[in-house]
Amino acid sequence: MVSGVRRPSRPSTLIAGLGRAQQPNVANREAAHVNPEGATRRHGRNWIVLLTNVLYPCHTGGIEIFHYYFAKTLSKHFPLAVLAECDRRFPEFRIRVRDIRSPFGRLQTVFTLAHHVDFIRRNRDRIGLIHIPYSSGHLFQYYHVMALARRYGIPYVLRISSGHMLPAKPDWLHKVYFRHAAARIGVSDMISDEYMRRYGYPVETIHSYLPFLRPKHSRAELRALRHVPPDDLVFLCLGTVKTFKGPDVLVAALERLGAEFMRQHRIYVLFVGDGGLLEPLRGRITDSGLADRVQFTGKVPHERVHEYYALSDVFIIPSLAEARPLALSEALFNGLPAIGSDITVISGMIENGRNGLLFPKGNAEALAKHIRCMAETGDLRERLAAGAVSGRLRYDQFASMMERYRALYGQLIADAEMHIRRRNPKNGGA
Repeated sequence: MVSGVRRPSRPSTLIAGLGRAQQPNVANREAAHVNPEGATRRHGRNWIVLLTNVLYPCHTGGIEIFHYYFAKTLSKHFPLAVLAECDRRFPEFRIRVRDIRSPFGRLQTVFTLAHHVDFIRRNRDRIGLIHIPYSSGHLFQYYHVMALARRYGIPYVLRISSGHMLPAKPDWLHKVYFRHAAARIGVSDMISDEYMRRYGYPVETIHSYLPFLRPKHSRAELRALRHVPPDDLVFLCLGTVKTFKGPDVLVAALERLGAEFMRQHRIYVLFVGDGGLLEPLRGRITDSGLADRVQFTGKVPHERVHEYYALSDVFIIPSLAEARPLALSEALFNGLPAIGSDITVISGMIENGRNGLLFPKGNAEALAKHIRCMAETGDLRERLAAGAVSGRLRYDQFASMMERYRALYGQLIADAEMHIRRRNPKNGGA
């Protein structure tokens, strides 16, 4: 297996040593890949470089988990290099990971730039495509990668996954970024439409999915393992405990319901995830006398997350903004009726009255009303759960999603290599 760069013990050797440990010792084996037509090619530019600042399991969040499974699956077709602030390695030999973290705990932007420039420069004759995550609201953008890609004739793809869609600054530079991209991918129609409107270039929609895991234990066993009351009505809220995810809206709704109502109707709420609001919200729950009715699990490995869907009865997603809520997809796949904010992406997945209920974004009183209704009306829960089950295959689309990426990236790599060979017919583009 080819290992990534180790963090050097002597800072003075850091920049000088960037990338040397990344040179493959199984280059001939890793150079082979399946091209779009299915033929095996052992030469040419065929590496895909995935750039991301964080990666699962070093960090747990929707985009980090997506990139983890995305890389594992894409490596079945292409040699893959992942540059991330993470020291974990993949078992797949066709994936090499470079840890780009600063050893000093600061100056991360400088080290990110240095790693990117060094890796792309050293491997410019192997790299066939660069995958770049894009968010208009981020101060740090990969403009340096755009410049290097253009210099070396490497196509790059912008994948737009942020649902915030904040104004881009400076807007003219973002437009250049979009203009030179070989492809632009939005994870929802809302995102694709918005960025086509902003910059006038085509944006293809490829919805995001994750591979779904199956629990090995029964519902009763899982509740016992996770310290959940066996006969309670369990409401699940799963995701990073951050402001834009709206966990404080759910806590405010529970405060409105009150401890007496929740105990009378045996309502139990699970907050699964970690984040900056966890401790403040835990304090509010304690102060409200709801500590026996609410459990904050903190960070849970993704390999165990599916167990929480299996032991729950209703899913709640009170987000203020979303791009493509993967947790909601998995909840509906597991047949859970959902209560969600009435924002564009969520309302496109929750059909009000069929597989769930919608409430105005940020409205704790309306959310409390829906929880009360679910608790008091068993027939409603059963009808909405049946609606979720009937549409579950709509969300089990990870394999078809990856096939679209494989076909698109394979074609872009082949087109770029053909362009190089046409420019350099005598040496085949070398």
